[in-house]
Amino acid sequence: MVRLTALLLTGELLSAGCGAANGNGSSRFLQSVSVTPAVAEARNFPNGQVQFTAMGTYSQPPSPTPINQPNWSLSAANIATITQSGLAQCDPNASGVVTVRASTAAPCSGTGCTPAELSGTAQLTCP
Repeated sequence: MVRLTALLLTGELLSAGCGAANGNGSSRFLQSVSVTPAVAEARNFPNGQVQFTAMGTYSQPPSPTPINQPNWSLSAANIATITQSGLAQCDPNASGVVTVRASTAAPCSGTGCTPAELSGTAQLTCP
């Protein structure tokens, strides 16, 4: 069985997989990850910097909820960069469309366990 863990901005530790309680005794499971804004043009943001947020959809409220510290990556590091806080910046000498990806890895226990990963994507257009 796969177990996913996400740390929320509130500091509450929640898990997707086995046995995570949400305060009322029921389990709360991470079902999907999305990225907001879903589509962004850097020229429409102050200094061309776009702040992306990873949102987790859970089986129990509150949902969706921001995911703290997802893994951020870009499809074209030669066009833009992204910090581990989700702040993207286009290279002033490059242009194109970049896929922004936020993912959260699933911890795994037991022999033969294959970790799963949930991720969401967005599009960033650099002028």
